[in-house]
Amino acid sequence: MRVTVAIAVALLTVPAYGPKLKPTNDSVLSRVDELLAPHVAMRDFSGTILIARGEQVLVSRGYGFADFEKQIVPDDRTKYCIASITKTMTAAGIELLAARGKLQLDDPVSKHLPDFANRGTITIRQLLEHSSGLKDYYTWPRYASDRADAISQTAFLAELQKQPLDFPPGTKSTYSNSGYFVLAAIIERVSGMSFGDYVAAKLFRPLSINEAANGDAPAKGYDPGFPPSRVQPAASVSRSWLLGSGSVYASARDLHRWLRATRDETIVKIGALPYPYGWGKRSRFGRDLIEQDGRVPIGYASYVALYPSDDLTIVVLSNIQSQVTQQIGVGLAAIALGQPYEIPKLRPSTSDVPTGESASFDAFAGRYEVAPGFVLTVRSVPQGLLVAGPDGAFLPMDHEGGDRFFFRPLYVPIAFARDDAGRVGVLDWAGQFQAKRLD
Repeated sequence: MRVTVAIAVALLTVPAYGPKLKPTNDSVLSRVDELLAPHVAMRDFSGTILIARGEQVLVSRGYGFADFEKQIVPDDRTKYCIASITKTMTAAGIELLAARGKLQLDDPVSKHLPDFANRGTITIRQLLEHSSGLKDYYTWPRYASDRADAISQTAFLAELQKQPLDFPPGTKSTYSNSGYFVLAAIIERVSGMSFGDYVAAKLFRPLSINEAANGDAPAKGYDPGFPPSRVQPAASVSRSWLLGSGSVYASARDLHRWLRATRDETIVKIGALPYPYGWGKRSRFGRDLIEQDGRVPIGYASYVALYPSDDLTIVVLSNIQSQVTQQIGVGLAAIALGQPYEIPKLRPSTSDVPTGESASFDAFAGRYEVAPGFVLTVRSVPQGLLVAGPDGAFLPMDHEGGDRFFFRPLYVPIAFARDDAGRVGVLDWAGQFQAKRLD
């Protein structure tokens, strides 16, 4: 297709990667470059990757730009907001306080945050394992309306207690960023330090990680955008909302050290815990691993994995808010472990909207109910379609022709279905669920 060719040409004219950093395995590097090239060309990924066995770095390289306007190429020292990888540090901070007798994992939250008393008997352990029932703040009406404004810890906790629980504590598990905000608040109350200072002093400094745990990131954050740039400056969201769940900044080099310390149990002994809190415990390629990925609405996405039996660490940091980072991380591990993997194809795109045809997108605009209380809103604009969840953050979908689209932030295909009269009535999300149109 015309636009596919244009993307391929862009790959030749826009620098895809920075200088390789030694030590580097050239054979592995060539396969990594081949894997990353389509993602860089489509502007799904821009950032830094690192593959290491033990202390030996096999590949460390930056792709795309840390700043698209200034065309600054990133490297393994470039800092990014590491999104939910922060949770591995929040959990470690709690575990370190427990090991030093400052708290116990089965303490009720109210023991350390007295103002949290009306949340009943929620325990620290339930926060760690996402079984507290606390409603994720991304679904709060206040977040949708006020996310650009700073929120104090006191105001956040007060708002959280107004929200009904999603389920009785301890009865099930649902991912909750709110729970990790509360854990960070506990760290601050018990340690007497700010969360950022605690991470820097108690977790980073012992590992000779000298990067600041919080602050301005050299890599500028971007959201997926419409052609021709395919990226746009990230939306305005106050970092205060991200405390404990996505607030830490680090480089690929920093995270290599963090993963090594996690494997060697240098800071905390996660092997003594019933579950590696803050991590996801998985099995892939016939091997056990722990991993974590994340995406934050200030223009970043991330992925890390640790394969203990192979002493293999994978780091993927991006300054484009696209969850392709996990797919990339799995591909990098496959390359390192000699497992099969696929080179991604350039997605077809009818990105240039012919004059006078933008009205064709109006047929898709509307509200689509995923579940009671959870609605996706689709807007039509001259360049194409925007979609937002309850958080109200509208981001573009790539039009792939007809009723087919691709949503890069979550890296999923979206298709619309029509009734016999040709009216769009259903939004199909990657074949996982079908949301019926409400209006």
